[in-house]
Amino acid sequence: MSRFIDYIARKAKNNKTLKKAYQSTVSSYLNTHIGEITPFNPRPSDNTERRLNLLVPSINQEHLFGGISTALHFFDELYRTEEKSHRRIITTDASPSDEDLLKFSEYILSSSEDDLIENSYIVPFNDRYNKTMPIGKEDLFIATSWWTAYFAQRVVRWQAEQYNQPEKKIIYFIQDFEPGFYAWSSQYSLALSTYQYTGEQIAVFNSSLLKDFFNNKDFKFTEEYYFEPRLNSSLKKYLIPFEMMKKKKKILVYGRPSVARNAFSIIVEMLRVWVWIQPNPTEWEIISAGEQHNDLDIGNGVVIKSKGKMSLDDYANELKESAIGVSLMISPHPSYPPLEMSHFGMLVLTNSYENKDLSKLHENIYSVDNISPDSLAKELMVLCSTFTKDNFVGNCKGVVSYLEDSKQFDFIEDIKGKL
Repeated sequence: MSRFIDYIARKAKNNKTLKKAYQSTVSSYLNTHIGEITPFNPRPSDNTERRLNLLVPSINQEHLFGGISTALHFFDELYRTEEKSHRRIITTDASPSDEDLLKFSEYILSSSEDDLIENSYIVPFNDRYNKTMPIGKEDLFIATSWWTAYFAQRVVRWQAEQYNQPEKKIIYFIQDFEPGFYAWSSQYSLALSTYQYTGEQIAVFNSSLLKDFFNNKDFKFTEEYYFEPRLNSSLKKYLIPFEMMKKKKKILVYGRPSVARNAFSIIVEMLRVWVWIQPNPTEWEIISAGEQHNDLDIGNGVVIKSKGKMSLDDYANELKESAIGVSLMISPHPSYPPLEMSHFGMLVLTNSYENKDLSKLHENIYSVDNISPDSLAKELMVLCSTFTKDNFVGNCKGVVSYLEDSKQFDFIEDIKGKL
């Protein structure tokens, strides 16, 4: 494409028609606005009391899973250790509906125009053109994504200048290496810059694996903590001995076409290879869960049936019935589906990534380095054979902490003392 544009540019000097084509082509690439960093402008507040602020993209039901849910859990636990503080959730990307707010009965819905002093309240700030957010001298910030960290870093600098005080520490709740969500680009660089912040920043990593990845890349933070994944407490209620689970010839795929790091296209290409090398492939049912998409005919009489985002009941039933799980994650984040699947007695095919090898976390997980469709198809065929020949009901050995009921954030008190 770049050679074509250069060619057009050279020719356009002497040709009006080509000049218009060149200008049109350049304009199609010209986007000087970066939506994620739409200005988050502060204003002085009369509030002099300590207030914990969670900067989170959304609390809407369709987003309230995985990372956001974990961040809210951390925020609640930190708040409960505070004796005389308030808490405010600021949503930067979406405004909650009345239905979304049903799960936040302890909170009052407010507006950025108000300067409330309440124990718990939510302020939507996705529509913030020509608007400001009241920031007091004792406000503390927890960032949950790279753009919320970008906002927090700018706000604490303003806060220090406005109130003539040292910059407050930021808590950066890190759940993946977010520059990897983008091709090399402006967003890639901006996300990376939030890890290079020179102010005081407390990093809280989702897993020791992710912390080790950042340490291996020589990123430095003022303080570093980590927590290990736990089985969702609601999902745990469905957990029964493997021998009682009626496993079928069913393959459960974690299918999220819109999330590049979950490599849905590779999974589909792998299955298109698998249907021609697997004996009697039509004996197997293939279910895709995670995000709704069209059912996909992959050849030889086999169709991937999409069930989208499932209810907890339906998901638990699929976990109990399915023999094989396929879930890819092209990032250092450990990813929840392989751990959930393995603890429900499924044989799970996933990928390694740098220092990440989930096969060390459960005997049922098979983590591979080569994720070409041909290679994955052969691995899947082996897992299907293992289930069929051995009447496999799953191995039980996994990381004990994944099923524990003890506090996940046992370092909360330590963080509290350093804020």
